[in-house]
Amino acid sequence: MELGVMVSLYDETDIPAAFWHATEAGFRRGQVSCFIQGITAEEIRQIGLAARACRFQVDAVGCYMNPLRLDDPSLSGVDSLDWRTLAENMAMLGGVERIVCWSGTLGRTVAAPNLLNNEEETFNSLYIALSGMRETVRGLPVQILLEPYTAHVLDDAESCLRLTRRFPAGDVKIALDVPNLLTPRGFTAQQVYIPDMIARIAPAVGLVHLKDAALGSDGRPVFLPPGQGVLNFRASLRAIADFLPEVPVVIEQAVTLEEMRSAREFVLAAAKAEGL
Repeated sequence: MELGVMVSLYDETDIPAAFWHATEAGFRRGQVSCFIQGITAEEIRQIGLAARACRFQVDAVGCYMNPLRLDDPSLSGVDSLDWRTLAENMAMLGGVERIVCWSGTLGRTVAAPNLLNNEEETFNSLYIALSGMRETVRGLPVQILLEPYTAHVLDDAESCLRLTRRFPAGDVKIALDVPNLLTPRGFTAQQVYIPDMIARIAPAVGLVHLKDAALGSDGRPVFLPPGQGVLNFRASLRAIADFLPEVPVVIEQAVTLEEMRSAREFVLAAAKAEGL
């Protein structure tokens, strides 16, 4: 199994060093997530040059704006203008076509619940927003990937399938991150819940993220690098291999060089134990 890693870039990030750390940890590909508000085409070119210098293949770009609040950067520090700038200039990152953002929420934070997210009107608003996003990059080779979350509009396999089926050309898909969709009940029944969920959601998936998780004292998930939580990685990896064999797999939550190395070794050991 060839694994990628997430390289996250902020205003203060030493970009060449970020790619050096990833490759030094044994990774040659992955997702580059930009949390740089007001990013320019020249900055994207510099990111592309840094990735190329380290022979790092960019499988996806992350720009975690909120499709339901296009001009509000409060959720992850970026907005629709940053998304558009990245989408229009991704060719400078080695021909990558996938761009990831959140799946849409009316909550004030990524994890804050909002009952309006479950309303049909909100679902339709998400569809309209995505249609507009597609229109802004018409003619460009761009695939929009939405990252679901239990507190968002796309909060389970059924909602993900329902939305992506409205875009039959395949230019809107899902970035599957299993812990994002684990309910407290799912945490206690992972051996059954995870394979079933992956099997159902598979037709909508264009990218897989791997991270670990544990339940905090408040009953909410705490996200961690692989190997530091309680996620059943063997069940996850087996289902990914069975139902998503051609989809890129990217480790996240590993930031330092040592975290990246440890996460890679842990995931490869779990995969080996499953005969993958």
